[in-house]
Amino acid sequence: MRIEYLADHGSQLPRLAEWHFAEFGYLNPTNTLERYIERLTAALQKSDLPTAFIALDDDKLLGSASLVRQTITHPHLSPWLSSVYVDPQHRGRGIASALVGRVERAAAGMGSDRIYLFTPSSEKLYASLGWELMEYSHHHQLRIAIMSKTLRR
Repeated sequence: MRIEYLADHGSQLPRLAEWHFAEFGYLNPTNTLERYIERLTAALQKSDLPTAFIALDDDKLLGSASLVRQTITHPHLSPWLSSVYVDPQHRGRGIASALVGRVERAAAGMGSDRIYLFTPSSEKLYASLGWELMEYSHHHQLRIAIMSKTLRR
C-alpha cells in the first residue's frame, strides 16, 4: 500500500466522490454528488489547502483523507483533517491510521502547529492516534466530538 496525493491520480476522483457522498452525505443533506466532485477537484493540489491523499494498492483505491482550511463547524479553527474514508473491504488493516498520519505530516509541513477534526463515531480511533478531545458539539442534531492534535515539525 502507498499513500499519494489525489492530485497525482485524478482518474480516481469520480469513485472517491461517490464514496464520500455515500458515507458523509448525511452531514449536509443539501449536498449532491456534484458538490463532492467540486470539493475533490479543488483538492487537486499539493502545496495549499485543500489537499487530499489516497491510499492505493497498485492502482486499486483503498481510501482517502483530506486536509482542509475549514469544515462544517468551528470556523475559527484551522486546518482540519477531513473525510477519512476506507473502503469497507479493506478496513482493519491500518489504512485509516496511515492516511491520518500523512495528513498530519502535510499540515506540519505547511507550518501548522495544531490540527483539528470532528467525528460522530470514531473518537476512540483518533484518541489511539494521539488526538485529544476538546469538546462535544452538535451539528444538525448529531453529537460530534471535536478533537485536536499538536503537531511536530
